[in-house]
Amino acid sequence: MQSIGVFATPGKERAPALLRQLVSLAGEKQIAVLLEREAAAMIERVDLAAPTEELAACDVVIVLGGDGAVLLAARAAAPNRTPVLAVDLGRLGFLSAVRPDELADAFDLLLRDGFEIEERMMLDAQVLREQKDPQTGGAKKFEKCVPIGGGIGLNDAVVAKSAIARILRLSIYVEGDLVAETRADGLIISTPTGSTAYALSAGGPIVHPAVPLLLICPICPHSLAQRPFIVGPDEVVEVRADWEGDEVAPGELEAMLTIDGQVGVVLQPGDMVRVRRSEHKARLLRRPSEIFYDRLRQKMSWE
Repeated sequence: MQSIGVFATPGKERAPALLRQLVSLAGEKQIAVLLEREAAAMIERVDLAAPTEELAACDVVIVLGGDGAVLLAARAAAPNRTPVLAVDLGRLGFLSAVRPDELADAFDLLLRDGFEIEERMMLDAQVLREQKDPQTGGAKKFEKCVPIGGGIGLNDAVVAKSAIARILRLSIYVEGDLVAETRADGLIISTPTGSTAYALSAGGPIVHPAVPLLLICPICPHSLAQRPFIVGPDEVVEVRADWEGDEVAPGELEAMLTIDGQVGVVLQPGDMVRVRRSEHKARLLRRPSEIFYDRLRQKMSWE
């Protein structure tokens, strides 16, 4: 190991001390450390600051923060196949492998290749928009839709209305076939990892992270018959969102696609959101002795 990229959540009380400890541990082994700019400023080591792309290209990424910080780091690291080690400074810690007081032991274990790499399925979500013909002033549309934004995610892709928007009319397609038309506040398309996040609060099942699938969960559907359902990992899910009620002026009311709750694209009526399995995988470092069901029982307070 020659380099470590470090992501740290600003404002976490224990983050500065852990950052200094990590820089010291790496220095003793002559391993280069790159920090996010905010993390470098936190400990007055701007000489170690680097852009996200450089952090993600290191031999390993270490995250000091909660699950949100892990999601951010995982998306950045996945294209480089860089493994991610998460130190839990959050409230839930479903994605973390190490407690703060275990950092020194974990660093030693990391140098001895004592962690296992657990690959997690990711999704790719894109917003497609029909482009109007400029020569006809918008009366005619091109047959092909053009992607206008999106990205990869470890947890989920969510189509949802804004706080003041009207209810959404959602048409859900799988492999081009219409599955359901529903009125709801939104729709969650989740990976197995994301089944313990937003999808869980929407009534979805908990899925073991090794089970490949896409989980589709309506948010507050206006029908008792509309329930979460599961599709195969290689099936393409498409969601067309329209506004319920009278025609809405552009920008008056908004709905959004959000990826992992961190990347957002504003939707217009008629936009299509296309979600599929990503070619990238998140590579999370885990202790060999760790069992998913033990963590699940602990985090869900089933004991």
